[in-house]
Amino acid sequence: MIKIDQYSENDQSDINSLIKEISIEFIEPISSPDSTHKTITVDKLWLARDNGSLLGTIGIVSLSQNNGILKSMFVKKEFRGENLGVSKLLLTTAINWSKEKGIQNLFLGTMTQFKAAQNFYLKNGFFKIDKAQLPSDFMNNPIDDLYYKLDLKKLPPTKPKLH
Repeated sequence: MIKIDQYSENDQSDINSLIKEISIEFIEPISSPDSTHKTITVDKLWLARDNGSLLGTIGIVSLSQNNGILKSMFVKKEFRGENLGVSKLLLTTAINWSKEKGIQNLFLGTMTQFKAAQNFYLKNGFFKIDKAQLPSDFMNNPIDDLYYKLDLKKLPPTKPKLH
């Protein structure tokens, strides 16, 4: 059964391995050469696990003016897809926490090569925006070239469904 846990420093090695595993799926880099995966800079980070095995991660960075950034959303290839629900479970967890903290808008940056992720975000209420529409305190990854926004005030209450 899939379980959502909060990040602890002991998880960092598993997260680094997950990101390395996902990075080989793509021709273009999935992280900035300037970034390191040694430090988590999110306010909250969750991990999806099944029998101790890391399946995915998602994080939130709180910004000013009731805004937040969705960060560090990674899911192992074999656990992606609507029928498995790992991505949706992670997103629902992050959205619920954001609402509890008074965040009204979530923003994210992603890369053109992440076609499935773009479709996932659109299916889950995000809409594409121009870079100029990002909050002034948005922390941009220099290799992101697409941006999305989710208005949390328009979402009905949701509860994560464990599979």
